[in-house]
Amino acid sequence: MTSGMRNKRIRRAGPAAGLALILATVAGCSSDGGDNEEPIDTGETSSASPDAEGGEADDDEAALVALYEAYWDARVEVENSEAGDIQLLSGIVTPEMLEKELSRVRDFQSNGLYRQGGPAIENITATVDGDTAIVESCKSEEGWDIVKDGEAIPGVVPEDLVDVHGHVVTAEKGDGAWLITDTLPAEEGTLSCA
Repeated sequence: MTSGMRNKRIRRAGPAAGLALILATVAGCSSDGGDNEEPIDTGETSSASPDAEGGEADDDEAALVALYEAYWDARVEVENSEAGDIQLLSGIVTPEMLEKELSRVRDFQSNGLYRQGGPAIENITATVDGDTAIVESCKSEEGWDIVKDGEAIPGVVPEDLVDVHGHVVTAEKGDGAWLITDTLPAEEGTLSCA
């Protein structure tokens, strides 16, 4: 469905420099968030890891899929708002991950940017190994525009983020609850998004 991002002005060093800064911010972070009330389209194929044999493993995997969906809902809401509240990610990500998200969002805000729309998230899978886990999905940022001064900036989201690609996060369980700890390069995932 939809998701979005932040705002602030790019200092004029020429159109090429401004566009380069926007592209670096989007490509470097590949993060989303927004001001939309709509949930993210997570598809209908979310699943636990194939090795699960019921019981606690299934509960953990279901909790991780729900956590990942909550992560994207919060991120979209944060990034789609000109004054997004990064604290929406509290209780979903670790404090260290929250700092990374805050840094990314501040980059957008300092350049007068936010997002509009949202990424498509499909095929969520979770693989649990004790108190750690990997959660993967297929993601496309097509339709999740970058906005400045109320206008979508066409062609700014890099093609590799528009194309359907893998998105991988790590999670840890502490005090009975899972939190997302980090993102990994798509190459470290095992999910095929082709």
